[in-house]
Amino acid sequence: MTGASVDTRDLVDLIVRHGTEEGELLARYETLAAGSDNEMAAYVIGLILEDERRHHRLLAEVANAAAWSNTSRAPEGATPPVLGGIDGELLAQTRRLLAAEQKDERALRRIRRKMKPFADTTLWALVIDMMILDTKKHATMLRFLEQHGHD
Repeated sequence: MTGASVDTRDLVDLIVRHGTEEGELLARYETLAAGSDNEMAAYVIGLILEDERRHHRLLAEVANAAAWSNTSRAPEGATPPVLGGIDGELLAQTRRLLAAEQKDERALRRIRRKMKPFADTTLWALVIDMMILDTKKHATMLRFLEQHGHD
């Protein structure tokens, strides 16, 4: 963290501490998944594990980017800086994808309403709920790109 400010160092320390806690949580989920003989629980825990592994990686990438932000020696696995906006065809495609994600969310909500009779006997509603949350996340990411676009 050559040349890092006190605020940056505090942020990196906070991220590293949270990463350690996430790592412990990840290990608990892995233990639970490996020891479960309940197929439904193992499936749901496996889905959580996918997210937790990604969270752990993302925290490391943010910490790397913050720790090395004042140098050109940032390790691989660091989030890139926001250097410039997107434009042209990339911006146009981003806007089309955002509209598609919003349409997808509406369709998923219609599907979800039809699943009420199956909510107590299947994981279908849970899976659709997760897809709705992912779709919202995708829309948030696309809006970020759009906001950093140049017409």
